[in-house]
Amino acid sequence: MRKWGRDLPPGLRVAVIAVVAFAFYTGGGLIFGEKFISALFSGLFYALILAGGTYFAQKRFRRTAARLEEHGQSLMFLRYPNVLPGSLSGVWQMGVATPWPGRIDFQPAVYDELIPSGRSRALTGLRTTGLPPRTAGRDDKKQAVPFDFEVITLDSDGGVIEIAASPATVKKILEAVGPAPS
Repeated sequence: MRKWGRDLPPGLRVAVIAVVAFAFYTGGGLIFGEKFISALFSGLFYALILAGGTYFAQKRFRRTAARLEEHGQSLMFLRYPNVLPGSLSGVWQMGVATPWPGRIDFQPAVYDELIPSGRSRALTGLRTTGLPPRTAGRDDKKQAVPFDFEVITLDSDGGVIEIAASPATVKKILEAVGPAPS
């Protein structure tokens, strides 16, 4: 079901969300004893809110991706999975990545405008671990990783890192890093 939803064009995805939200809230209102017209307006209201939110979020991500692509950069999330429990390094950090052969320049950023926060760091000595990319899971989404992003695990000079990015960015990163050690 997730793959089917991900493969829909953005406009159709918004329409499906609106129809499902309308049916859910209208049906729920009728089941719990609301008057028909009240349930109808509640369903319409929630459908518009959810569909509008989805539409503008998708539009924002497409605009950001296009702006970054002009400069050969991509949006990605970075974390270090093997840190001590409770460490902030285990939390996904959003930023702008510029892949180069064998390295990635990562600039932490915040908000939709990608305002730089903190100093840039070069992730060097990158090698694949041999693990295939996985779709971001429920635990990843708790920290604002978009649902259609893929997660890859890489070895680096600083230890094991995980990178969450769009499938196109993951492909670019895998092309830029070295092969898995034999």
